[in-house]
Amino acid sequence: MLLSVENLEVKYGNIQALHGISFHVNEGEIVTLIGANGAGKTTSLYAIARLRPPEAPRVTKGDIRFRGESILDTRPSDVVRKLHLALVPEGRRIFGNLTVQENLQLATYAREKNADLDKDYQRVFDLFPRLAERRNQRSESLSGGEQQMLAVGRALMTGCKILLLDEPSMGLAPVLKYELFRTLKQLNEEGMTILLVEQNAKLALELAHRGYVLDTGTIAAEGTSEELLGNPEVKKAYLGG
Repeated sequence: MLLSVENLEVKYGNIQALHGISFHVNEGEIVTLIGANGAGKTTSLYAIARLRPPEAPRVTKGDIRFRGESILDTRPSDVVRKLHLALVPEGRRIFGNLTVQENLQLATYAREKNADLDKDYQRVFDLFPRLAERRNQRSESLSGGEQQMLAVGRALMTGCKILLLDEPSMGLAPVLKYELFRTLKQLNEEGMTILLVEQNAKLALELAHRGYVLDTGTIAAEGTSEELLGNPEVKKAYLGG
C-alpha cells in the first residue's frame, strides 16, 4: 500500500470537516474521491499534502501513512522533495506575471543537482504541445485549459511520482476536459499514481480504477469504478441517473 488515510478526523478552527474517514491508494492506481461541494474532498488532499492552517485543516485524530510510515509531522516541502508527491490545486494558482517556462522552472527548486531537467521539460512539452508553443508567453494570457495544463506540468517538474489533483476539469470546455483526462491516463500508464478529486463524477470514475464517495466528511460508498458506476444510489446522487 502506497498511501493510506486511517480514521482521519480534521477541523477547520472549531468546525469538524472529516469524521474518521479511511481510504488508500496503491502504487500505480488512479483513485478518485467524488461527492458534493463541502463533502471533504479538498480537505482530504490538503491534509495529505500537509499544508498548514489556516488554509489547510488541523488533524485531530487518525493518521496518514506513506509506505507504512506516518507523515503527520512531515513538512509540506518534504512531502514534495522526499515523498515525491505534488498537489495540483483547484483554481490552478499559477504565477500569472511569469512565463510558462518560468512557472515550470520554479517547480524545480528542490530537485537534485544532477536531475535531467531538460528531459523533464521536454516531457511536459510533449504531453502539452500548447505549452511548448507558448513557453515564453506570460501565463496570465493563457486560456483556462492551457493554465490547467501548466498547473499539471508544473507539478510534474517537481519530479513527483504521485499526483494529487483537485477539480482539474473545472471551468474547461468539454474538448479540453477529455484532452486533459487522456493525458492523465497516459501518465498513469507510464507509472504515475494519481489521487483525483473531481466534481464530474462520471468522467472521474471512467478514468479511475477505484473510487470513494464522500458525504459531509464521511465515506458513504467505495468500490471499483465499475461498481460505483452501477450503484443505483451513486447514479441517482452524482451521475444524473
